[in-house]
Amino acid sequence: MDILGINYSIDAAAALVRDGRVVAAATDERFTRRKHSRDFPADAIRSCLAIGGVDLAALDAVALFWNPGVHLAGFNLRQSGAVRHPLEYLYNVPNHLLAQYPPGWPELEVEYVEQRFALRGAARDLRVVYVTHHEAHAASAFFASPWEEAAILTVDGYGEHASTFLARGRGERLEPLSRVLFPHSLGAFYAAVTQYLGFAANCDEGKVMGLAAHGEPRLLPQLRELLELRDDGGFEFDLSWFAWHQERPRRYARKFVERFGPERRPGDPLEERHRDLAASAQALLEEVLIHVGRHLRRSTGLSRLCLAGGVALNCVANSRLIEEGGFDDAFIQPAAGDNGTSLGAALWVAHQLHGQPRTAAMESDALGPEWDAAAIERELREDRLAYERCDDIAAAAAERIAAGDVVGWFQGRMEFGPRALGQRSILADPRTPDSKAVLDARVKRREPFRPYAPAVLRAALDDYFRGPGDSPFMIKNFVVRPEVRERIPAVVHVDGSARVQTVDPRVQPLFARLLACFERLTGVPIVLNTSFNGQGETMVATPRDALRCYHSCGLDALAIGPFLLRKQGPRPAA
Repeated sequence: MDILGINYSIDAAAALVRDGRVVAAATDERFTRRKHSRDFPADAIRSCLAIGGVDLAALDAVALFWNPGVHLAGFNLRQSGAVRHPLEYLYNVPNHLLAQYPPGWPELEVEYVEQRFALRGAARDLRVVYVTHHEAHAASAFFASPWEEAAILTVDGYGEHASTFLARGRGERLEPLSRVLFPHSLGAFYAAVTQYLGFAANCDEGKVMGLAAHGEPRLLPQLRELLELRDDGGFEFDLSWFAWHQERPRRYARKFVERFGPERRPGDPLEERHRDLAASAQALLEEVLIHVGRHLRRSTGLSRLCLAGGVALNCVANSRLIEEGGFDDAFIQPAAGDNGTSLGAALWVAHQLHGQPRTAAMESDALGPEWDAAAIERELREDRLAYERCDDIAAAAAERIAAGDVVGWFQGRMEFGPRALGQRSILADPRTPDSKAVLDARVKRREPFRPYAPAVLRAALDDYFRGPGDSPFMIKNFVVRPEVRERIPAVVHVDGSARVQTVDPRVQPLFARLLACFERLTGVPIVLNTSFNGQGETMVATPRDALRCYHSCGLDALAIGPFLLRKQGPRPAA
């Protein structure tokens, strides 16, 4: 059974699941080059179908990330095709998906809908299944986890009427337990603070997380006054302080500005109060997540946690939730944002709806397209570029990194989630602070308060870091052991922490070999790993993207497939 999952909210994406096994998944922005695209993901769909070798007409079902029939009564359909409600707003739903509702859709149930499904001129009748948003998030985490049973928590801005979803997973079934309903939303709160601090809401929350370590949570007592924690594990915000539930460009109310001072405009200097507000908002987010997590732990009796939703991209909060929420281990969906709902919707249909047996757990999110050596070499020859074909590209790249070069690394299948995990990465030497300065100044051109992440051989994790176990998806936070911080200063955040990626040779043999070669040269089994893209760009997808980025930003070398390219001349200073 071939099931195509689709998301066309922020970070539009597609995924293909065959007989319960994930065959392919891709985020559409990588193809369109438009960050956080909300467009219908035609390119991602085509990529997944091509990888799976299946035609659109041969699909057994299409699973969608949203159920517009939930609580349909009382909604108004506007000319735009958006579903509206007096107390909230939902993502735009294309008109062809709103047509011909079956009468009397039950609340919180998924209905089969037979209708015309169009994709760039290719049309036929397909079976379309609408999966509720948070169940898609939950499915993306639990059904991809290695566990037969686990507690499940999903947290984001909102989906239909929910912002937080608690469930239990067992075998091929999800059992919903409780929800926190929008407009009470941790994701919306963090987005509002992001906007207040002069960054882009629903895009730049990671900047606030990085900035938080530079401040002190002095404003935490005032922020605590803006919400109430409930005994049932829920929470409620005092909405008089906020405007995210109203159709306004600003997500916070005037009284929020009166309490915390004038909002920062994009590009303005960062003041101490901005850093302190970031630290306080981060602390509040963590406290509320721990409150919810402890309730989930008590109510289920389960010590393993599956986590998804956009808030689950906050690696600092994740680690506190695991450690202080009472959980022994956690599986966090690497595509925790809305792109992951395409995968979750397809898995929900495969397992929850059709009872297909679960297959191997998700150990890698390298689920996108790849290019073989012949295709890459054609691109290099077309551009008349000088290159070297290496018998051991990992060793060659490690040698350049050890010599101080910043190296673009384009290998294998493209990552699905937002993190570069050794498929589409920029790599540098973690042993010198200059690596961070060079990346900030001439490669990434980004704010200096944002940290860079270390990729470490799994066997060496405990020698350098202390934290919540394995971290293959760079989505947990660790304390860098004080005795080794001077050895890897380029990947140590100001608070002594690091967002670690652990690399298992069994799962990522080529990237692990690079780390092993670097260790032989330097004694350090770690490289600095950041996403392969320039300022304001999406991560590279194709060899053409990689070559364009290599030429336009300050990379010293490019390891693309088995080929090594190098720029000549001395490396300019930061």
